[in-house]
Amino acid sequence: MNVKKYIILVLSIVSVFVAVTGGIIAANLAFQSQTSENNKAQPDVLDKTQPFQLGKKINVLIMGTDGSEARSDVMIVASLDSKNKKLNMLSIPRDTRVKINNKYQKINAALTLGKEELAIRKVKEITGMPIHYYVTVNFKGFRNIIDILGGVDIDVPVNMNYDDPVQDLHIHLKKGMQHLDGKKAEQFVRYRQYPEGDIGRIKAQQAFIKALLEQKLRLEYLSKANDIFKAIKENVKTNITAADVAKNLSMIKALNSNNIQMYQLPGEPKMINGASYFVADDQKTISLIEESFGYKLSLK
Repeated sequence: MNVKKYIILVLSIVSVFVAVTGGIIAANLAFQSQTSENNKAQPDVLDKTQPFQLGKKINVLIMGTDGSEARSDVMIVASLDSKNKKLNMLSIPRDTRVKINNKYQKINAALTLGKEELAIRKVKEITGMPIHYYVTVNFKGFRNIIDILGGVDIDVPVNMNYDDPVQDLHIHLKKGMQHLDGKKAEQFVRYRQYPEGDIGRIKAQQAFIKALLEQKLRLEYLSKANDIFKAIKENVKTNITAADVAKNLSMIKALNSNNIQMYQLPGEPKMINGASYFVADDQKTISLIEESFGYKLSLK
């Protein structure tokens, strides 16, 4: 088996959820010689750790940008537990209410107002978890990967009809089991007109990730690895290097739909001063992080 291709394939497939609900697409860039200087977040924001050291938890903040590539349409903390060979993912709704410059904003504005550095700071405040790495990806890479892999079969839960000319986003999918190519897959994961808003979208996104893993995480797709890598390398920013991935090959090979768990930030949607927000529940967040992610913490 070509180990390099296997790593690229596994991490590419798992990491498609960067543009969906998050993932580890950064590792696809691990085979570039160096991470460019302008991709590095400020050193005082990222927590220091031995990269991918056995027995350590490594947390990656994953952000998928919207059509403008200025705001984070998707935000996920992917926590890799190398000791137990598990990957836990925490979805953070884009409308999560945070304070930026003494003014309440939706967290998806953090990338616009302060780039990756501010987004990392806000996520650390909300979750209490350290962040060691970051990834930012746009939807072009997502569409290309899905097309290269031949699309995904999934049960669309509702009729999806939505048009946003500002973002050039047009969603028209019928309810029921169907085959989605890259363009339709993007429509599926970006649709958010559910009764429960972003919560419904996150559930659909997580169902997409599960279907993707079950259908495409197979050796027969090894031949696609190089094409996938080429399709995304121009659409991703990250500080992950080749050494970071190489040190944890055994965990990468062990990833499958059974040892990947998906969670959502606890809280509820609220209308505040005429604006719609998702307000995190601090106490429930503490319980989730401690019980499922293995950290002892207290949020301010």
